[in-house]
Amino acid sequence: MKIDKVAVLGAGYMGSAITFPLSDNGITVNLWGTWLDDELIDRCKNGPHPKLKKLLPEPVKLFNSSKLEEALDGAQYLFIAVSSEGFLPVFDKALDHLEQECPVLTLTKGFIDDRGKVKRISKAAMDLFRNHSPDRELKWVSVGGPVKAVELSNLIPSATIYGAKHSNLLDSVKSFETDYYRIATFNDVAGVELSSAFKNVYAIGLGMCDGIYKTKNRKEYHNLCAILFSQSLKEISLIVEWSGGDEMAVWHLAGVGDLYVTARSGRNSKYGELVGEGTVPLEAYNMMLEDDLIVEGYDTLKLGMQWIQEKDERFIEKLPLLKALFNIIFHGYDSESELEQFVRGYPYSE
Repeated sequence: MKIDKVAVLGAGYMGSAITFPLSDNGITVNLWGTWLDDELIDRCKNGPHPKLKKLLPEPVKLFNSSKLEEALDGAQYLFIAVSSEGFLPVFDKALDHLEQECPVLTLTKGFIDDRGKVKRISKAAMDLFRNHSPDRELKWVSVGGPVKAVELSNLIPSATIYGAKHSNLLDSVKSFETDYYRIATFNDVAGVELSSAFKNVYAIGLGMCDGIYKTKNRKEYHNLCAILFSQSLKEISLIVEWSGGDEMAVWHLAGVGDLYVTARSGRNSKYGELVGEGTVPLEAYNMMLEDDLIVEGYDTLKLGMQWIQEKDERFIEKLPLLKALFNIIFHGYDSESELEQFVRGYPYSE
């Protein structure tokens, strides 16, 4: 089936950046902004995207929040690129207008608080979909990294990973590839989804090293970062395997690749740097939020820890770095002391 039209919900960084490879494949893209994006959409109609700092491709059609039904009309595929907090309200509204067989591809990372129950995004989406359409099957794809939105919009070579359980669906998403946007496919949603979520958490820890050691004029601290990077991947792998997913996703783009790019640059590592410098974690989160920068790792750490504890709180003991980061962010522990304590217990046995 030739893909002629795709809808993208969420006009922030990644939602807008994905319009570039889609448009370069000759696809008409309906870009819809949430109720928080109305001003952004209006500005895009008259000039460059205020976050990407460039004009969106010509085939992109822009829709304000009141035009959701129009944005979804005739869409053969749906990308959702809103925050985890906004995912369920947006998906719920979209289901009233979505074509029956339209696959859903999510660029959203993290966990969902569904009326007090913490769920993976795919599980929350499936539950909502079944309530809405009990006789239909949700065609779901989780999109992982490592793709920075600004680089993608500038056509910098990037590779991403799409996870789904149906091989024919994975074959079809190859239609979105370009010379600069390459797509690897993986037949496990959990592996891609959990790797993409938890890498934001562990990138905070790597960012803390910048805050701790730059202030002390210690120019190099690669040894410590190497320990944290290695342990981060080990713990993500344990989480994926424990959840019934394929841990090979961790050693692919969704894990190693995405953690690398997020730790090198990104809002989560910047947040970690602020905390490492001594800023109170909640204050640092709110400071970045005022600059319209949502720290996904903050919410993922909070909800992810709850999600693990609800499944088996004993499992936390196998994740010493995650536990240390939670103590720093939510219990007020000193970042340098807590990371040094983590290192004193390293290496950890299997």
